[in-house]
Amino acid sequence: MELAMSIQIKLGETIDAAKVSRNALAREAKVRPNLIYDLCDGKTKRVDLSTLSIIIDTLRVMTGKDYTLTDVIEYIPDGNEESR
Repeated sequence: MELAMSIQIKLGETIDAAKVSRNALAREAKVRPNLIYDLCDGKTKRVDLSTLSIIIDTLRVMTGKDYTLTDVIEYIPDGNEESR
């Protein structure tokens, strides 16, 4: 039995709400701008955990707010929990 699930990247929504530009985040986090754009546009299939950590830490410094992993990615189960 195969369960359908989804991981959704919410970085774009988070930085838009924080009024942080993609370029500014990339520059401050010292990551490639294309990485930030791809994450925000849902084009990334993989991301290194240390890179996520750097992005979250940078958002915290830039905004003074307490961001966590759930502000950047979200797990969405298929809704069919009882079939496990």
